[in-house]
Amino acid sequence: MSQTSHGALQNRYFFSKNQRLRFKTGFDSVLSLRNFILFYFLLLSSCLNASQTCILSYRAQVKDAVVISQSFHFTQAMQDIQANKGKRLRIYSPYETDLNTMMQKNRDEIIDFLMKQGVHTRSHEKINDFKSSSLISITIPPTYVTVDFKNDYAIITRLIID
Repeated sequence: MSQTSHGALQNRYFFSKNQRLRFKTGFDSVLSLRNFILFYFLLLSSCLNASQTCILSYRAQVKDAVVISQSFHFTQAMQDIQANKGKRLRIYSPYETDLNTMMQKNRDEIIDFLMKQGVHTRSHEKINDFKSSSLISITIPPTYVTVDFKNDYAIITRLIID
């Protein structure tokens, strides 16, 4: 019976040997290969602070000096693009690494930054019986930007496509 139990232990060790990597620590613990790879990628991604490329757009409509609608859209770019770097905006955002939250919190500052780079305006005016009515559309066309989180700052860089 001691041989069969010894053989069973060898078989168990054989299967666990293929599925796990053994790392000698002070506690002689075993770390699985999957957990090691996940830990490595988490460590690597936190150290790199890779920039994220996004596409931003904004549109507002003003009728008779009252804002009737506005929309601010951003999405991550599906592909990396080759572009020249333009002006930068630094936003103080400590403890903030989530792109969606940072964009929503600092929406007005980002819109002001992009409006200085260029906007499209369209104005429609009507005059009927000595009354005037105007509708103005302000549009920031889809613009590529990169967002980096470094040292408590979110750095937004406008990309200029040739």
